[in-house]
Amino acid sequence: SVQAPFAGLVARRHVSAGEFVAPGQALFDVVALDPVEVEFHLAEVDSARVHVGDAVEVRVAPYPDEVFAARVTVIAPTIDPRTRTLRVKAELANPDGRLRPGLFARADLGVATRKGVPMVPQQAVLQRADGAVVFVVDAEQVARRMNVQTGVHRDRQVEIRSGLEPGMRVVVRGHAELIDGSPVSVRQEDGAVAATGAVGANPP
Repeated sequence: SVQAPFAGLVARRHVSAGEFVAPGQALFDVVALDPVEVEFHLAEVDSARVHVGDAVEVRVAPYPDEVFAARVTVIAPTIDPRTRTLRVKAELANPDGRLRPGLFARADLGVATRKGVPMVPQQAVLQRADGAVVFVVDAEQVARRMNVQTGVHRDRQVEIRSGLEPGMRVVVRGHAELIDGSPVSVRQEDGAVAATGAVGANPP
């Protein structure tokens, strides 16, 4: 008989009864549903503030009004040189199996934002090969690509530790295909800027 080292459910079967198998060949994919693990990345400037055992609030799209409590279990020993972020894993109970492996989750760690640091909508930040970037619109209505260092994610906002200045207009929609120097058209909807958003300082 073949036994998994943990309790779980078979997510995929790679062989059928009666087939010959080679040493080391995968037979099944088994997933554990309780507890489950969430992985997220923390800006390097906050890397000294996270510790194993810290509380994490987790939210997932299928249950937007619920907050799931988790605890930090693993902290990577090194900073990712490309994104300048620290990989962190947290574990949370899932006794009813509602949290399925593969779900996109948002993890909020209790790291305070800094006063006077710009915040932008999270959809404004794009991940590129050289790290996080944001497009801003200059006075000539031209898009400018800005490399930024992100910080805390909170309430659908992202802290920008460097790369932007308060007052810059940030593109939040229609920017996935933009390149530096692209002319843009700023639209207004219901009295608010639709294609761009102003960078604002943190609330006191």
